[in-house]
Amino acid sequence: MRILFINAINTASEVETRYSNLGLGYLAASLRNAFEKDALNFKIVDSNFAWHLRDFSPDVVGITSVTQNFNLAKRYAGMAKEHGAPVIVGGIHISCLPHSLTIDMDAGCIGEGEKTLVELVRLFADTGRLSGPELANIRGIVYFDRDERKVTPPREPVKDLDQIAMPARDLLKIGRHSYMFTSRGCPYDCIFCASTQFWNKLRFFSAEYVVREIETLVYEYGVRTISFFDDLFIGNLPRLRKIVELLEGKDFLQKVSFTCSARANLVSDEVAALLKRMRVRSVGMGLESGSDETLRYLKGNNISVADNARAVAILKEHKITANASFVIGSPRETKEEVLKTYAFIKNNPLSLFDTYVLTPYPGTMIWEYAKTKALVSEDMDWSRLNVNFNIYDKNAVILSEVLSPRELVVLYRRFQRLRLFTNLKNVWTTPQLRDLPGMALKILVGFLKGVIKKTF
Repeated sequence: MRILFINAINTASEVETRYSNLGLGYLAASLRNAFEKDALNFKIVDSNFAWHLRDFSPDVVGITSVTQNFNLAKRYAGMAKEHGAPVIVGGIHISCLPHSLTIDMDAGCIGEGEKTLVELVRLFADTGRLSGPELANIRGIVYFDRDERKVTPPREPVKDLDQIAMPARDLLKIGRHSYMFTSRGCPYDCIFCASTQFWNKLRFFSAEYVVREIETLVYEYGVRTISFFDDLFIGNLPRLRKIVELLEGKDFLQKVSFTCSARANLVSDEVAALLKRMRVRSVGMGLESGSDETLRYLKGNNISVADNARAVAILKEHKITANASFVIGSPRETKEEVLKTYAFIKNNPLSLFDTYVLTPYPGTMIWEYAKTKALVSEDMDWSRLNVNFNIYDKNAVILSEVLSPRELVVLYRRFQRLRLFTNLKNVWTTPQLRDLPGMALKILVGFLKGVIKKTF
């Protein structure tokens, strides 16, 4: 059986093409474990979908998509249907908005997909179809029963993450800087994040599993920088201690360095010292705002601007570069509060930073707020929710009730100028330096594609 996975992304965007989609690697690995050897043949792609449909002639097509690319996912599903292949769609968007399933999609996986996809593919293998009453017995999906969408009861998350097979990286493009996940979920409820809804609860791979996967990346794929893409890599302190202890007993530790994300209020001297011991070179944090009022609105009452400044200082003291992201444009955020964030960036020793305009994604609290203001709907143009505000500002959903769209654009561009200056000044001292040539080439290619498209 031939299964074609398509990662629905904007291939002209450097950030979207920087790494292969590891989620599809997990799905392929789970299917390999569930079926006899050589029973399945996979291909994972993110472009030239029409050509791959003809060349690979898949029996089943799987599509994953975030919200801003769901228009593209819908188009791919239509193409697959014309080819005669059943379509399974997954990812954060369909999980948060199951009723956005289109008639060209046979089933949508809601939430964690490994076990769900195995059952769907087994149904197709047994019956030659992805329709009929059997779909009602598969938990965690949305499907069509005649012309009506049906959602089955939710599937329980995998309790022991160590039972999940490591992703099938042999199907992916793996460079010298790659990434991995060591946990799933987050216990916090930031107003702009859907992680809690998607993953249901926080779970961790064991320290032993994490170290085995690192070893695989180093020896089998020649990776030299590994980024942990977890929401909360440092959230389990005993596990972090164990990871460090195990890594220090491995000969390969001196061949690799790491980056990770952290929540500022969890950064301590002990955590920073542990990260330093395991050769973590940079830590990224969602600091969000330099205004305590805005920060409370975005992240709740368990973090403050003082916590953010303290975390940056601790990391710098341990000679770990501190990177950060910020969010402007909350509904009641004033210009003065936005400028507090600008001042925070200038007055704290951040190495790299980025700024985003608050965007209401499905599955978040701010999505529900935007619905009450009739700013979003379940049948909208999903490209309007693009995270790249500098490209899509004219069509973006603006939540501010205080600043006009023009005022917000002017402020955002001010942050972008500071970002350009800061990042150019500091990138030479960060692990991201080795990525610069490839990133620059992709950005140039994307720019030229845009120029050609507009011209012709």
